[in-house]
Amino acid sequence: MLQDECERQGMKRADARFEARRAYGGIEQAKEPHRDEQSIPWVEQTLQDARYALRTLLKSPGFTAVALLTLALGIGANIAIFTIVNAVLLRPLPFPESERLVRVFDDLNGTGAKDVGLSVPELDDLRDRSGLFESVSAVFPSSTALRGGDRTERIEALVTTFEYFRLLGTNAALGRVYGPSDAVPGFTEAAVISDGLWHRQFGADPHVLGRRILVDEDAYTIVGVMPPDFRHPGQALTADVEFWAAAGFKANPFPTPPSRARRFVPGALARLKSGLTVQQAQQRLDAFVAELSRSYPMEYPAASRWSVRLESIEESWTGSVRPMLVVLLAAVGFVLLIVAVNMASLLVARSSARTREIAIRQALGASRPRLVRQLLAESVLLSLAGGMSAVAVLMLAKKSLLALMPADLPRLNEVHFDARVVVLAFALSLLTGILFGLTPALQASDADPNEDLKEGARSGSPSARKNRFRGFLVAVEIALSVVLLSAAGLLLHSFWNSMQSNPGFNPNQLMVARIWIPFPNNPEANHYRTVPPIAAMSHEVLRLARELPGVEEAAMGGNNSVPLVNNTRRQTPFSLPDEPDSSQKQRTTETALVSPEYFHVLGIPLLRGRGFTEADTDKMKSVLVVSESFATQYLRKRDLGARIVFGPRTLEIAGVVGDVHADGLDTPAAPRVYFALYQRPANEMAIFLRGAPNSSATKQAVAAAVEGVDSNLPVYGIRTMQEMMAHSLERRRFALTLMALFGALALFLASIGIYGVMAYAIGQRSQEFSIRMALGAEPRDILLLAFRPGVVLTCIGITVGLLGALGSARLMSSLLYGVAPYDPVTFGAVVAVLASVALAACGIPARRAIRIAPATALRS
Repeated sequence: MLQDECERQGMKRADARFEARRAYGGIEQAKEPHRDEQSIPWVEQTLQDARYALRTLLKSPGFTAVALLTLALGIGANIAIFTIVNAVLLRPLPFPESERLVRVFDDLNGTGAKDVGLSVPELDDLRDRSGLFESVSAVFPSSTALRGGDRTERIEALVTTFEYFRLLGTNAALGRVYGPSDAVPGFTEAAVISDGLWHRQFGADPHVLGRRILVDEDAYTIVGVMPPDFRHPGQALTADVEFWAAAGFKANPFPTPPSRARRFVPGALARLKSGLTVQQAQQRLDAFVAELSRSYPMEYPAASRWSVRLESIEESWTGSVRPMLVVLLAAVGFVLLIVAVNMASLLVARSSARTREIAIRQALGASRPRLVRQLLAESVLLSLAGGMSAVAVLMLAKKSLLALMPADLPRLNEVHFDARVVVLAFALSLLTGILFGLTPALQASDADPNEDLKEGARSGSPSARKNRFRGFLVAVEIALSVVLLSAAGLLLHSFWNSMQSNPGFNPNQLMVARIWIPFPNNPEANHYRTVPPIAAMSHEVLRLARELPGVEEAAMGGNNSVPLVNNTRRQTPFSLPDEPDSSQKQRTTETALVSPEYFHVLGIPLLRGRGFTEADTDKMKSVLVVSESFATQYLRKRDLGARIVFGPRTLEIAGVVGDVHADGLDTPAAPRVYFALYQRPANEMAIFLRGAPNSSATKQAVAAAVEGVDSNLPVYGIRTMQEMMAHSLERRRFALTLMALFGALALFLASIGIYGVMAYAIGQRSQEFSIRMALGAEPRDILLLAFRPGVVLTCIGITVGLLGALGSARLMSSLLYGVAPYDPVTFGAVVAVLASVALAACGIPARRAIRIAPATALRS
């Protein structure tokens, strides 16, 4: 239009076009404002920054590789531990309104006995009279022998009342679950099996419903198969529950009529009424228990201080591992902080080398926000790449990582590395990139271009402010490393104490095989309900066991005779009739059944009196042997010949033996009473073989020997005592292994940080040192000057770290055994190790400084 106007004024066409273009301006310049209106500038600029950051990182492959490895370790460790913590502690249980699910326990506070079991009348009172629960179910874990599938197998069973599945709000994947409509006084025939048992024993046959099976010689009908991910929300005996059966607990094989004094039900599971919290329910339950105590003074004497305790199902199930996982999560968070600090130090050093580039950008008009965004893009891109590398490594090594976890870790089956891990890695990487990149970016962009251009042209040396900031970062690294190394040292000291503690028996060359004796619901059908059949079976099994190659000695034990196996070691009440105030005191103890050879084969010392003999049968006077702690705590050395009453039976103490750490090497030995195996029946047995070689052939021979006596006795859990000792420390070893890895990584990163700062600082002072040496300074003087900054940083970091370590040690006191949270040996060792590493990191560049010829340094 402007060209046409010029032509109408008499200009030639070419002149009119030139004049129009000159007056209007360049076409490309006119397009730019229009493009800006149509585009999103910050998106384009971000993409430009990302492309530039990628090119910059590719130009420095050494720096990029080190940074990626460091980030992958830090982010990967956090993802792995958080995945475990999330599955075990944070994720809600897979049941409707799981916050209303509670476990119910009976305690006798007068004796200090916890979880002593419930009686059937107490279960009825809780369900029908307390007004607190929608439903209550007994939970009775049991070891059983299954027949009717492909082979006889010992399985974990759970006996409940009929409200169990309705209480949990869950249904079967195939068929149905039992419920109140199946209620009978004794056992119902309807049974439910797990998905794993369905596949293993029945080949995942869809027609398994209605199939008859034998469990402990009793006939059951399979009515349902549970979903693959269903687990009983609580600890079983040795593995996951695979068989569920229901009973009314008011007919055979249970005591009839029910008695309040017979607390044979291990525990109960309940669902609170809507609107009740656990704390509110506990307060109302305390009042209800006080009312019952007044109504039944004979069953609940005041001295026993009987109480009923509620725990949320999450706390009951995972409370034992919560301290360990929280400590590991905190430790791995410290690792990430150390990684972030290390990366920030690297970026500060990198920005010092790029001072001239940043100054030129400022001189050409780049604003500070634009520079910050560009530098931050590099750190975020680097962090995201490190996070994705960590995810790739975790996905490839997930089986190895799961194998590191303790087999008895609650909800282990819910630990998954899936899409949520990728999302977590992305979020954590983004946060980490901002964390370690923002401060160096702000510092690098806050400068005077004139000064930086002059300084860069002169020597490219970093400013004093940047040196101070890098020193601060190194001090923080050292402090965090002290906290991690102290925690790892305390756990190592505890583990060492556990390994060195005397278990009370000789575990060397000792093998244990466990036997489950079927316990049918009809007492008349129980072949082993009396002592003579058990004694005959035990004698024959021992005879065959002693004939096995390599076996030097053999013994047998009954319930709770296997050390380091945490079965249902509930406390058994007893009284001492020879004491005048015995009726006013409530006492409990652990019990075990053992054969005469038991103490000799296990190497448990006999301190006083005698052990059991073959003459101690059910036809003779009932005797028992007590542990030293039992004699000390209850009898004050007046032990031999003393009488003890267990229920209706009165027994006499024949001997005293040494204490055994039956519940774990890191658990104090509890008072124990041993009954003669040939004087009482048992439904679970164990064979102890001294000298048996640890081989698959020996294990098969042991199983064959038992099956040769009775093919209906399943043998399981054949292990050496050394393996059982290692298993008992599995959780402690898991925590120690991870803490040691985290501590080693922290020490490595801290040493690298110190070395980097010192090498850079000494490099910048090389001319100063050369002048001093030219003027007559001795090498030791130069060494002192070179060492001083590193020593100061190390001392500051160690001092601050020790204060943090003292605070963190108190939080992990529940994980310690035989060592105080403020153990001076551990803290002294940590300081010595870290100081040695720091001095070595300072010494390398310091020695290099004194080896440079003064003339060479002055000319450079």
